[in-house]
Parts: sequence; C-alpha cells; structure tokens
Amino acid sequence: TERDLYGQRHPVETDEIVSRKLKEFEEEVKNIPDEEKSCLLQAQERCPQLLTDGFKLMFLRSEVFHIDLATKRYVRYWEKRVDVFGPEKAFLPLTVDGALRDDHFTLTKGFMNMTGKCDPSGRSILFGDPSKMDPGAYEAKSMCRALWYILHSLLENEETQKKGVVFLLWPHNFKPWQLDKKLLKMNSESVRACIPLRVSALHVCHPPKIFAIVFPILKMFMGEVLRKRFRLHSGNTEEVLKNLEKWGLTRDIVASPIGGDVEIDMHGWIAKRRAAGK
Repeated sequence: TERDLYGQRHPVETDEIVSRKLKEFEEEVKNIPDEEKSCLLQAQERCPQLLTDGFKLMFLRSEVFHIDLATKRYVRYWEKRVDVFGPEKAFLPLTVDGALRDDHFTLTKGFMNMTGKCDPSGRSILFGDPSKMDPGAYEAKSMCRALWYILHSLLENEETQKKGVVFLLWPHNFKPWQLDKKLLKMNSESVRACIPLRVSALHVCHPPKIFAIVFPILKMFMGEVLRKRFRLHSGNTEEVLKNLEKWGLTRDIVASPIGGDVEIDMHGWIAKRRAAGK
C-alpha cells in the first residue's frame, strides 16, 4: 500500500494472510531460546487466557506484519510489563480494579488523557499535558502503569491497532522542574519497543520558550523513530488550529486547552470503565 500523510503503510488484511502470519509468529516465538523469554513463559503459565490470537495480532499489526520484529516486541512487552507492574500484578488483566487498583491518582492526574476522538483515518487521539508531571507527587512506575492502561484501552479499537495513535501534546504551562527523566525514559521504552501500538505523530502545540532547552533532553529518550514523529506548532490559538487542520485534526476533535471543542474528563472516563469492569 502507499504511504499515508505520516509516511506509514497499512497492509491490506485478509483472513488467509492473518492466519498464515499468526502461524509464522507462533513458530518464531517457539524458536526463541527459553532464557530469552522467561517473562513470556511466565505469562503462558499464569495468564494463558490473555494470550489470544487477537492479542498476538496486535503485535503483528504494530510491526506491519514483520514476524521477527513482532515477536521481539512480544517478548520485550512481557519483560517490560513485569518490570512496570511487578510480578504480582503483571499477569492480572489491565483493569482499573485489577492491575491498576493502586493507580487511581496517576490515572486521573491529567498527564495523558483520553479524548474519545479519532482523526479521519481512524487513528485515536490522545491529549497530553506535560505540566501535570510532578516527580515528587507520584511513583514513576505508577504513572507509567497509567499510560499502559490508557494505551491498552485504545487498542480495544481495531482501527487504532491498524492505523495507530496521534499524540496532541500541550506543554504551554510546563516548568523545567517538572521534567521527570525517569518517567520519560520508562514511557519511551514502553511505547517505542514494547506496547503494540503504532505512533503516527506527536504534535507539540504552543511550546513555551523553555521547550527549546528541554527538547534536546526529550529527544535523548525518544529514539530515532519517535524523534521523526515530532511536529511543532507555535503561534496563537487560531494559527495552531490551522496548522493542525493540515493533518486532519479539526477543531471538533482537538482538546479544549489547545483551542478545540473536546472537553477532557478523565474522572468520568475512569468511572465508566470501572462500571464496565474494564
């Protein structure tokens, strides 16, 4: 398929292709030495009900059906999940009252937020506010677990699995003391190499002057692929909204702090997820 406006390809899927690729995926996983996949082996023993074909398919989609890359991500995923959640929670379902039962504060802190919106191509849109970082107010792993939960909720949408996610970041009120290097490293490793999610773009809107100093530090953690996904949008509200429109991000799907129409309500979203057992 041809590349889209973000330079990504989206393979055409058929039942035959998916079935064949899943078999190849399984064979490749079997060929990985046990000592290199110890956390995955624990998952196979402790939560086999989570390791469905649909779950494995997310890793294939995230790596555009490259078997070697997908299986490596799958193995790293379980290593990082055990690291972030600990062995006592890593194999529980990622639900508010399950693996996230101790993370309500970070889930609703506002660092990363659901918008409930998608762009015209079907990519989910997340709104991030770096000014909500506060290294003294939470444990970095708890905030990282919150990100894992939010990203996995996006992956419930099959179009997001195929097309990816767009981050709308609003560092307007960010202060240098809020820079949480430990959290940024943990989040970057999770997104870049572990969670089966395609990152289409990170749109940084209304960056403050201090961002010019912080940005090189951020790039250190991002890795080459994520660095290429950054788009900076400066100017007044209308200028930024006009720039975002070029990427299909119209006012009606942009969060209100940036100037759009979408109101953020993480407390309400979490309450609905909890009521649904998610």
